This record gives sequence, C-alpha cells and structure tokens, in this order.
Amino acid sequence: MRRAFLLHTLAASLALAAAPAFAQAPAHWPSKPIRFVVPYPAGGGTDYVARLIGERLSRSLGQPVVVDNKSGAAGGIGVAEVAKAEPDGHTVLVTINDPLVNNVALFKTLPYDPQKDFAFVAQIVRSPALISASPALGVRSLDDLRKLAQSGQKLSYASWGIGGLGHLAGETLNRELKAQMVHVPQRGEGPVVQDLLTNTVSVGLSSVGTAKQHVAAGKIVPLGVMNAQRLSAMPQVPTLKELGFTDPLYESSVWMAALVPARTPPAVVQKLSAEIRAIANAPDIRNLLVDRGFEMHVTTPEQATANYKAEFDIITRRIRELGIEPQ
Repeated sequence: MRRAFLLHTLAASLALAAAPAFAQAPAHWPSKPIRFVVPYPAGGGTDYVARLIGERLSRSLGQPVVVDNKSGAAGGIGVAEVAKAEPDGHTVLVTINDPLVNNVALFKTLPYDPQKDFAFVAQIVRSPALISASPALGVRSLDDLRKLAQSGQKLSYASWGIGGLGHLAGETLNRELKAQMVHVPQRGEGPVVQDLLTNTVSVGLSSVGTAKQHVAAGKIVPLGVMNAQRLSAMPQVPTLKELGFTDPLYESSVWMAALVPARTPPAVVQKLSAEIRAIANAPDIRNLLVDRGFEMHVTTPEQATANYKAEFDIITRRIRELGIEPQ
C-alpha cells in the first residue's frame, strides 16, 4: 500500500509539473510591454483603433502598449510576424479580416495559417466601407460615375489591397457600371484617401472613419456607403442598396479584431479579452469610435471564432467567382 501511495503521489506531481502554465499566468501577466502589431500603415482605421484601445489598455494593465505598424503583402507581413511570436500574451495582432480570410484565396502560399496559428481575443468594431470620388472628377453620385464611364473616359479605383473587401466590392461595382476602371491596390486605406486627395485615382474605397474628416472638409466626394443602413456618422450618404445595387456583398463590413499566437495560455487570452471588451464598451471610447464612423461589434473569443468560420467560405468563394487569381 505504501508503494502504491508513493507511485500515486509521484504521478500526481508529474502531472502537475506537466500542466500548462496558463493556470498561473494571470498572476504575473503582463510582465513587460505589450506590442500591438498592425499590418497596415499608420493613419488608417485599424491603426486608429489599435492606438485608442492600446492607450487605455496601458493604463489598466500598468504596462506600456506599443503600436508597431508592419505593412505589406496585403497585411501578410505583420500577420506572419505575430504567428511566429512567443505565445505569452505580450504580442497582439490588431487587424481587419482580410489577412485572415481573403489572403487564403489570394496567395498560393502563406507564411502563416490563419485557421491554426492564432487565437481570437475579441472582435471590436465593424468598419463600413465608403466609396468616394476625387472632386476633380466632377461627379456627385454613382449615377454620374456611370455616365462618365459610358462616355469612354478612362477611370481608376483604389482599394486597400488586392482581394480585400474594397477590391471585391470595387470590381463588382466595376462590372455593374460597365466602367472598366483600372484597379490601383494600396498597402492600406490611409494611402487610398491620399490618392483621392491628390487626384491620383478617380474613385477610392476606404473606411468611413478614415475618409470622414475629408468629406466634411469637401476634399473628397462620398458616393455611397456599404452597409445595411445609413450611418449616424455620415447620415447624408446613401447605402448602395438604396441606390439600386442589390448584391449582398454591398452590405458587408470590414471587422477589426485582436488576436494572439495560438498557443497563448487560455487564461491570458480571457484576461486580455475582458480588458479589451471593457475598454471598447466604456461610454467615452464607444462615443469616439461611433463618431469616427465605426459600428460597435464587441465579442468574446468564442463569438469571434464562430463569426470568422461563418464568413470564411463566403468570401473565399466570391474571390474565385470574380476570377481573382492567387499570386
């Protein structure tokens, strides 16, 4: 009996030693600065959300939160960096859905597997897309754009990257208008707005948040918003559905989420999620985000994962239907 007791005690000790460290993790996490990796340039909507949440998170956790913009390869460079990071909760990806969904159909090979390499922390907001024109183009509506296209004028449209929702919507609209606009892919939505401001392109697709201040100043012309209903931040702009464009894609929105490497201890994921959700739901933060043109979409890790799985097949199928070839 003594021998059996000793063996049982030894087995229990070994099991405890082998148990995942996450049971103890919250007591000492975070133990150093947290890095928010944004896979797009500074100045866009994702960067804004990351900096807003990061500044408040730094206060609540007592550690600096540094925003690191790692743009390129349709968001793939920054995403791959987080996939390979130490799974200790100190490196967080703040991204839109494109690198996690669209890139799977756009690239023959990826340096990360979005379905295996990450754990969702929370979705934070939805970011409806705005279709805008350069004032120099002389159009005030999508009907004006249609007439201009049919007159034979050469046109172009910019999106925040090949195969992103902006590209899918732009190409779908291109076909409906029979416009033959040339696609100008950018490395983020900030550069799209800059293209409009400098009259480099005819039309651009960006988030409402990034374009809003320039619309208010009369520097770019809003033509339509991709959403199920008009936005309180820009109520004068009609939805594409109101304008007679019925493709369900025009009611889709980009969402933004926080993720960590897949092997991050679950207790850390849950603690980080609770902190981010509390910040996003704080009245002052909500007001800032809604005023900027975002729609609140705050989810748990489990809800975010379910939403992601439901969307994945729909978007990748549309990319194939449009004939967008993988690179």
